[in-house]
Amino acid sequence: MKKGDHLVIIGMGGVGGPAAMLAKRLMPEVDVTVIREEERFIVR
Repeated sequence: MKKGDHLVIIGMGGVGGPAAMLAKRLMPEVDVTVIREEERFIVR
């Protein structure tokens, strides 16, 4: 991936969390976004 690219990971359960941490460690120039389910989501 190139600098400025975005990586989106859906879910934290299973391998989502470790995948996000490893991706950020291996590719620090890439923006990593994790989408996870929240019980209560507040929008202001």
